[in-house]
Amino acid sequence: MLRPSGPGRVVRSPLAPTGGVRAALVNFDVDGDTVKVEHKVFLDGQVVPILRQGDTICFLRGEASHTGTDAHNLELSQRRADNVRAFLSSRGVPAARIREQFVGESLAGSFPGENADARAVSLLVARTAPLPPPPSPPAPKPAPTTTQFKVRLLGGLSRGIGPAQIEMLFFQVWAPSLSVTTFYEYLSGGFGKGRGVALSATLKGPFNDFATSAPIATTDFGGAARYTTSGVGPFSVNFLNFMGLPPGVKTIPNPLKIDTGFTVGLGMSSSVGSMKRGFTGPFSGP
Repeated sequence: MLRPSGPGRVVRSPLAPTGGVRAALVNFDVDGDTVKVEHKVFLDGQVVPILRQGDTICFLRGEASHTGTDAHNLELSQRRADNVRAFLSSRGVPAARIREQFVGESLAGSFPGENADARAVSLLVARTAPLPPPPSPPAPKPAPTTTQFKVRLLGGLSRGIGPAQIEMLFFQVWAPSLSVTTFYEYLSGGFGKGRGVALSATLKGPFNDFATSAPIATTDFGGAARYTTSGVGPFSVNFLNFMGLPPGVKTIPNPLKIDTGFTVGLGMSSSVGSMKRGFTGPFSGP
């Protein structure tokens, strides 16, 4: 049942990426999803001006307290994130620059009972590579194939609550000899090393060379995958394992050790998730 909880609050983190923002909009009304005046003032003054510029991205994550059913809280956290997204869109932020999650109570922290800090939408705003165009229908078969590829991380967000970890990452796979590229969105849950609530972001990294044991297309890297990372700032070790490749095909090396961009925050995690294929099109190089 809806119960007013007073003014909204904004909790800012000092570990924000350069030129970006990391914060949580907290104290949504109990069972409520309305973005409060205090949240809007913060978004208008500190978030919207950044997102109106090029090469920026905003990650939103809706959360809920540990009272009520799991299903109810999941739906409630989605409405909270949806309403923050709608507010940003009403201020002229392009929809392609906003990525949204909702986790209900499952990863909202170990706050007891009906807690204002758990009734929240966490956000991260960072400068990164331009997001790929909206997904288009899969390229008609047969697609051109090769064994020589490059892959890079365009950017991503990791959020940990104790040992629990959830990651949202964006990759680009490029076949230089074919002048074709495909973008992928990786969403996963796993386990990290940490205590309390932790949030880290990784910015765009360089292309990494690799090969496959048989010719495939850039569109064949979807499906199950594992991502393991450890480090901070420019010092990190990262491994990517494409587990959804066509039967009998593997990457060389396997898994791939890849260089990424600067990591804001300290983390160590290993997660299994899914590579969701997005736009495929011509690409001749950065």
